[in-house]
Amino acid sequence: MKAGKRVIKRYKIKKDYQIKNLKNPFFRSRHNNKKKRTIGISYYVVGIFIIFLFILYGLFISPLFTINEIKIKGLGRLPESAISQRLFEQTNKKSIWPLTQKNILLFKTQDAELDLLANFNFSKIKIRKNLLHTLSVEIEERPYAFIWQEKGQNYYSDSKGFIIKDSVVSPDDLKKFPVIENQTPESLIENDYLKLDPSYLAFIFSIKNESEKDPVTAVNKFIISQEVNTIKVSFQNGLLAYFNVKDDVAKQIYNFLVVKREKIKDNIASVNYVDLRYGDKVYIGNK
Repeated sequence: MKAGKRVIKRYKIKKDYQIKNLKNPFFRSRHNNKKKRTIGISYYVVGIFIIFLFILYGLFISPLFTINEIKIKGLGRLPESAISQRLFEQTNKKSIWPLTQKNILLFKTQDAELDLLANFNFSKIKIRKNLLHTLSVEIEERPYAFIWQEKGQNYYSDSKGFIIKDSVVSPDDLKKFPVIENQTPESLIENDYLKLDPSYLAFIFSIKNESEKDPVTAVNKFIISQEVNTIKVSFQNGLLAYFNVKDDVAKQIYNFLVVKREKIKDNIASVNYVDLRYGDKVYIGNK
């Protein structure tokens, strides 16, 4: 060996045919963690979706909330079946496609109230939902105030002029309630309401109250004609009188009684009418 020359020894590495696992056991693969996390989220979303479907089924499709009972309070004239049948018909109408209003959660109470008010002329109606499957209906019927006669037909009406067509006028009620006859050539009923100045009805009720104080002024019928500011009154004693709607009722009744006692007396058959429309001047139309 020459002086100053560096000797490098070579070592031959023995081959190892076994596969070595050189991964650090204290560290996990980021790729595997991400994959496991994605799978976990997927299961979570699917689980929530399935739960959501079960909730939807339970609320809107299952028979749990199906309307099968209707409780009605306040009816006196109509049978309850007339109202319940109308409400059950509405349950077949669509609510949220393809669902119907048979489900109590989807039933439209306001639409039902408006429908009943339009078809039965109730003064008030309130529909409430009682879970799980019952509708509660509270009704206020319009009280009869008088009977309206027009073109040979009789109708009940309330004090405000709402015509009540859900009941047929009985012969007994023709004697029990005041009767107002329309003798104008045209109908005064429009949308189940009287096209009549409210002052006419107020005047008629005032005559009724005053006439009940004396048997001589017992009224048979009130008559509406084309004559302006005029109410004709057919009394049970056979006399017909013309009243001025714009004048005092009590004064006109008093004048009628005076004329009956002092002028007409028992000669009713010879009198055609008594006109009270001109203040203290009373005119007698003889036959």
